[in-house]
Amino acid sequence: MPVKDLDKAADSNIRSAYEQDYKTDKEKRDHVHRQVYGLVNRTQTITGIVYPVIDLSLLKTLKYSNVVVFLIKSFKAAGVRPDTPFHMNSESKYPVDAVNTERYVEYNVIGGGMRLIYDATSVNLFLSAHYSDPALLTASSVDSEEQLELNDIMTSQRVTHKNLVGHSNGTYFDGSYEDERLISFARSDPAFRGWLQNKNSGQFKSTLERYGLA
Repeated sequence: MPVKDLDKAADSNIRSAYEQDYKTDKEKRDHVHRQVYGLVNRTQTITGIVYPVIDLSLLKTLKYSNVVVFLIKSFKAAGVRPDTPFHMNSESKYPVDAVNTERYVEYNVIGGGMRLIYDATSVNLFLSAHYSDPALLTASSVDSEEQLELNDIMTSQRVTHKNLVGHSNGTYFDGSYEDERLISFARSDPAFRGWLQNKNSGQFKSTLERYGLA
């Protein structure tokens, strides 16, 4: 059921609601993810796909600052998916790109089945709940605190995307980068470093040694 008095809910209650999976259509309709984008009640069409919008600035105006703070804090703590850093978009929930298979970076966020998807081509950020209902994240108030926070998050994600691509295609291991430069990538990019160190990402010890992590 929807979170009662969401505008007054503590972080722990909001997190618990996001982590709650749904098994029926009613549970899906009542999930807090839909509750939040329902408050905004806006959509945006990107390459023919209609997305509900989570406008952090509007949520703040509507007195849901607690939800905004929770989401931003969660986005900052999100970790790159260990086994599938690049979202393959097999269900075409995002703009289809037959050429660039490394366009989307997939993050675990909030726990449970929540996912944060960074689109490196359009520089958009999406939040989805339990593999469905991706919503576009925006902050409509110019130079607002939430807009600056969202900009900072996506700036970091752009760097992480670059590092993941370089790692994936072998650019960083073809002799053109010195070990000190490789180490600097991991030191300056916490999300990339966390992904490398995650035991489920399948990194070889030699790889971790090249990044100064073993």
